[in-house]
Order: sequence, then C-alpha cells, then structure tokens
Amino acid sequence: MEISDSGNGGADAAESSSGEHPIGIDEAIKMLFRSEKQALIRFINGALGESHDPEATELVELNTEFTRWRFISEEPETEGFDLEKIIADMLFTLNGVAYHIEFQTRADKTIFIRIIGYGAEHALSMLRNKGVGGEVVFEIPVPVLIQIDKAESLEDKMPARIKLSGRDDALPFDITVINLWKYDADALTARGFYLLLPFLLVKYRKGKKTGKKVKALISEMKRVEQAISKLYDDGQITANLCADLRLITGKIAGAINAKYFNDNVEIDKEMNNMETTRALFAQELVAKGKAAGKAEGKAEGKAEGKAEGKAEGKAEGITIGAQIAILFMQKKPPDEISKELGIPVESITNILKGLGLMAQTQ
Repeated sequence: MEISDSGNGGADAAESSSGEHPIGIDEAIKMLFRSEKQALIRFINGALGESHDPEATELVELNTEFTRWRFISEEPETEGFDLEKIIADMLFTLNGVAYHIEFQTRADKTIFIRIIGYGAEHALSMLRNKGVGGEVVFEIPVPVLIQIDKAESLEDKMPARIKLSGRDDALPFDITVINLWKYDADALTARGFYLLLPFLLVKYRKGKKTGKKVKALISEMKRVEQAISKLYDDGQITANLCADLRLITGKIAGAINAKYFNDNVEIDKEMNNMETTRALFAQELVAKGKAAGKAEGKAEGKAEGKAEGKAEGKAEGITIGAQIAILFMQKKPPDEISKELGIPVESITNILKGLGLMAQTQ
C-alpha cells in the first residue's frame, strides 16, 4: 500500500512503479477507522461525550452512497436532469443510534452544506425503506467532522439550527469538529483518538522545508511511535490495530519525505528505525501465534480423543497460529482463513481471540 499526500487520491496520486495507485490521506483515514470496532467506539465516546461500551456495543455500517437527480442545464436545447452519485465518508449505528463521520484534508467552507446533504439523503433512504405510515420522522445521523489541515475559520463546534419557514421553533444541528492540528500525540491518546495518531505528520507538508522542519518531523514521528507502542503495551489497543497504526505512520512519513524533503537522509534513517520496530513486533506476534496454535491444536486433539490430534497440535500448531495471525492482519476474515487453511472457523476465532486480534465478544 502506498499513500500520497493528495487529499482525494486523485490527480496527485500517480501510479507507482509496481502498478498500484497510491491512496490519498483521507482514504487512509477511512481505512484505519474501519480497522477496529472498539477504537471507533472510543473515538465517538471521546468526540461526543458518550458512553458506549466498546466491547458490548453493536456497530452496524450503513450505506454511504446516494443517487439523486441533478439539474444539468438551463439552455432550451440541453435542458434536463441527470443522476449524480454522492458519497459520505462513514455512516454507522451504535446500538441503533446513527453517526456520520466526515474527513476533510483541506479547509472547505462548503463542508457544512455537504454534511447536511449527506444526512438528509440518509434520512430519505431510511424513510423509503420503512414506507409511509403513521408519524413520519426525518432522522439525521449525529455528525462529526475531522479537519486535518489547519483551518482557523473552523471552531470546535459548528452551530446551526433547522426550522420550518415562518415558524419560531428550531432544532439545533451542531456539528462537532475535531481540529487535528490543535492536538499532539498525548492529547489524542487522552481523548481516545488513537486512530488519528499517524495523521499528526500531515501538517509537515506545509511551510518551508528547513533543517528545523526536518528535526520537528523526526521528533513527531518518534512521539507518534512511542504513543502507539505505549497503547499496545498497556493493553489499550490490539496487536492488529497496533500494526495498522505503525504501517500508516510509516507510509505517510515516506510519502511526505519523498515529495517535500527530497528523500532526506535523516528522515529516511528514522523511518528505517520504525521498520525495525515493526519487524520486532511482527516476530512477537508470530511467537504468540505459535503458542496459541499449539494450545488450540492440543485442545482439539483432546476433545476428539485422538492421539494423532495431540501430535498434530504439537507439531503443526507451532506454525498454524502464526499463519492465522498474518492472514488476519492482511484483512482476511476468519471464514476465508478457514477455507484457505482447512481449519474450522471456531478454531480460527479462538486463536485470534487468544492473540488479542479479535474481541472476546465477536
């Protein structure tokens, strides 16, 4: 996976020598926010002051693509309408309550209108699914905007009201804004915003590229890496999320170094240190995988009452657990891993839970 500094993975996201298209910063954020349910729930709790249980709360992803009519011309010969597709970044429910997260790399004053538009399209789609009958409730998801680049015009809350024309009563529709550029690694960790840690590096695309800026970027990289490691050591994030956070941090640092710092040697050296850290972490994960696979193999052998099952658990379990961990970190679900390795899904999930790669409630 390559990451470009492009906000939308578009014009600036040129094809790499391997034939892969780099993804933009906002796409990388969306990928990371979908990587672990518990981390996303903690983010919502921290952003909105809510108290969803990260382990017990049901999370359901919602449709983010909406098609609507668009007036295309006022000229008589071309007058008409066309269909257009709009796509929100993230829509999901936590125990039935709908939330909308929108990511914005560069400041855009129209974002408020777009957020209302996405919310209205979602509300309309829900009404279409339910059908008309009884009281009609136009329910819009609770919005959160994540602003990556510095935007002095955006406060931490965008106040608004929704009202019927000519009526006095109005409902508040405030949009909570997370201005990432106001935070450091410690502040993000304290708020439960673990998923945003790698994106602290994005601000180094701006301004003059001086020696001082190089040192500041390296220092930021170290703080981010230390924050991620501490979260993992303290048991606040899983091994899977830890690996994802480190991967994205390294990719963003590499993209910025290549485009803005002309592959600076000092930055490259720190990136190599990060690669070494990830390699050591991978070795630790493999070791855990071996132990978990061995234990699961023994348990299966005992349950079946077969001597060969126990022997297989000792011999094959050493590598099976590591294979399962690696496949899962490659975003393969348990049922797909089961088919690939020929192991029951239940055994796969037991090993993943033992490694901390899957929540016990899943």
